[in-house]
Amino acid sequence: MAAGLATPDRTVVPAPRRRLFDRRRPTAAAKAAKAAKAAQAVEAAERDRQRMLAEARLLLERAGELVRAGWVQDAFYVVRDRHGRLRPVSPFGLVLLSRSDVVGACLVGAVAHASAQLDRRARRAPAAYAVDTLWAALAERDGRSTTGADSAHPAVRAARVRELARWNDQSPRSRAEVLDLIDRAVSRTIFDAVR
Repeated sequence: MAAGLATPDRTVVPAPRRRLFDRRRPTAAAKAAKAAKAAQAVEAAERDRQRMLAEARLLLERAGELVRAGWVQDAFYVVRDRHGRLRPVSPFGLVLLSRSDVVGACLVGAVAHASAQLDRRARRAPAAYAVDTLWAALAERDGRSTTGADSAHPAVRAARVRELARWNDQSPRSRAEVLDLIDRAVSRTIFDAVR
């Protein structure tokens, strides 16, 4: 039995076939609009990446300036107290002081101090990238693999921070070696920006 509509003269007009899915092909204009939207998303992502790389480079350069001014081992920071004396301070002790009191820092402390100068909401990505870049520069310097250095889980990044702090505190280490590592990391950010 055929389904359809019966007319008065008893002819059956078949019901239109309904498509479950519209399989019409997109028009050229729709394709162009979709491609333009995708291109805009790629451009926006590249602008964000370039901005983050520039901020990470600036952060590393500021960290280098602080290490040049005063480098420390076995503490995060060196501050000048009210009486003009220098004293080492842990990262938690700095909460009680002004950041302007900092006159020197270890490698990790310098990066943390420099990141505090960035906007609070925008500092996480550049600071994380700076740590990852420093770690990759150290691994490369030591002849280790740097695979996966760009995208680290927070626990991996925390381990990298500890490794950088241990490296900074090793007894034969010098300020020149720390500055060289920072310079290598800055070079990596520049190289990544042109890729």
